[in-house]
Amino acid sequence: MFRTAFWPFSSLRYTRSARTTRYFHQVTTDFITYDARGNLVTRKVPIIVGNPEETYFLIEQGVGSALRAASPLISASVASAEDRCKLTFFHDSQYFGFEASSYPRLYIPSQIPRQTESSISPATWFLGGKMHEIVY
Repeated sequence: MFRTAFWPFSSLRYTRSARTTRYFHQVTTDFITYDARGNLVTRKVPIIVGNPEETYFLIEQGVGSALRAASPLISASVASAEDRCKLTFFHDSQYFGFEASSYPRLYIPSQIPRQTESSISPATWFLGGKMHEIVY
C-alpha cells in the first residue's frame, strides 16, 4: 500500500548518494457528482495521499475532468489553456469543492490541519500530467 520515491540531492557532494524519501499512500474515497440525468451519484475513487506534513493529493484524470467541467472559474473555451484552478477545503465536512453547497465534491478520509481558525482553507488544483494534484 505504501510507495516510496527517492529523490537525490544534486547539490550535496558526498561519496555516498544522499537521498530523501517521500511516501505515497493510496486510499479510496468518495467522489460525489451529478450523472447524465442530473442525479447525485457517489463513486469510490482511488487517491494518493502524501506525508501528513506535505498536504498534497493525487487524483485520477477522470475525477479531474469532472471537477474541471463543474468549475465556475474555468470556461470551456479556456479550459485547455489553464493548468491550475482554485479549490476550497471545507474542514467541518472534510471535502474539496468550489462552494459550500455545490457539487462535485471530493471527500478526504483524513484530518487536514487548518491553515487558520476558519472552517475553510484555499487549495490549488494542478491539471497537468497523468494524475492531477491538489496542494493544500
